[in-house]
Amino acid sequence: MEIKPKTSHDPATDLHMADAYMRWQLLAAEEVVGKQGLVTVLRENGLEKFIDHYPPEEFNFNSKITAGEYSALSAALMTFYGRAGRGMTLRIGRLSCKMAIEKQGALFNVAGSLALKLLPVGQQLKMGLENMQSGFRKLGEGIGEDYELAVEDRGETIAYIAKACPMCAGKQADAAICNIFTGNLEEGARWLTGKEHQVVETSCRAKGDPACVWEVSKAAKAE
Repeated sequence: MEIKPKTSHDPATDLHMADAYMRWQLLAAEEVVGKQGLVTVLRENGLEKFIDHYPPEEFNFNSKITAGEYSALSAALMTFYGRAGRGMTLRIGRLSCKMAIEKQGALFNVAGSLALKLLPVGQQLKMGLENMQSGFRKLGEGIGEDYELAVEDRGETIAYIAKACPMCAGKQADAAICNIFTGNLEEGARWLTGKEHQVVETSCRAKGDPACVWEVSKAAKAE
């Protein structure tokens, strides 16, 4: 797989990411690839400002981190580690999701999510993903930005849709590349239902699709 910059400006790169999200992605990446491995990736991809200077664990935008920088780190990890990059970025996604669940309960209505565990699995997943998007919207509204998010019930799956995805902002590729968020959704689904669910990115803006779409299977994986 080859990941390249888009030939024309992608407005999604100008959107901003809360400091905490970049911090968690960096911490998770450090745990998976090691401190020196991450330093090398950052230095070779124009992200030197994050070496030993992770953003604070705060839900604000004081560090002025853009979706372009966020996607640059994700793409750099996949490119640098080649065929192993997919598995590594999925692990990074799952780890960063665990950090998020621990730290952002109020923003993402964790109390409400716990109540969801009493509902049928399909409803648990749909309402859990809606809670997640509601949290992102609250952050974006504070600075006048919108990732154009939606959730759809598609029968056997629940679709998570992002028309301005920060995972692949400004990138083009011949395959879906938003593996970190795939890992986020895998871990989020496991936390909601207590089971592992298949998550597949079926559309990706990096391939020229109008939105990034992940489909989360309502049926749990066989144990």
